[in-house]
Amino acid sequence: MGTSAQRAEISGGPRQGVVLIVDDDSDAISHARAVIAAACPQLRAVGLRSGEELISYLTGEHGFCDRAEYPYPVLIVLDLMMPGMHGFEVLAWLANHPPHNTIPAVVLTGSGDVPVARQAYTLGARSFLTTPMKAGEFMEALAVIGVFPPVPESGEVPPALPPNC
Repeated sequence: MGTSAQRAEISGGPRQGVVLIVDDDSDAISHARAVIAAACPQLRAVGLRSGEELISYLTGEHGFCDRAEYPYPVLIVLDLMMPGMHGFEVLAWLANHPPHNTIPAVVLTGSGDVPVARQAYTLGARSFLTTPMKAGEFMEALAVIGVFPPVPESGEVPPALPPNC
């Protein structure tokens, strides 16, 4: 099956920032990558299949320790309905783990329910989109979020990577 790092789906070459797409559905990841490529060609989309894999990516564990290959993200696109650690749990984890709580999160869900959106915003989501994601709506979400934080060129991004990297 391979390591998490081997399962990460990376598209594109050198870009000005990385967007992590977290979804257990590989077709949804492919669609989101295509939308992001069309809407923001300067961004590189990386697909992750679970909340646990996202945490490993952010903390530089389980094969994600090389920040040249797995740069710190400027945005997280997060599906709410996933097995295991679902999107609400991921948002709660992000909120309680600085500096990861500074990464803007856009949540994706098939439900447009107001209570679902309210809960996502309460947990720190910066924008809310229904699936399938559309380029125009994604661009509107980016406008709401504002300017992305700069990614340090040194590759030294918080938190410190485990000593075995």
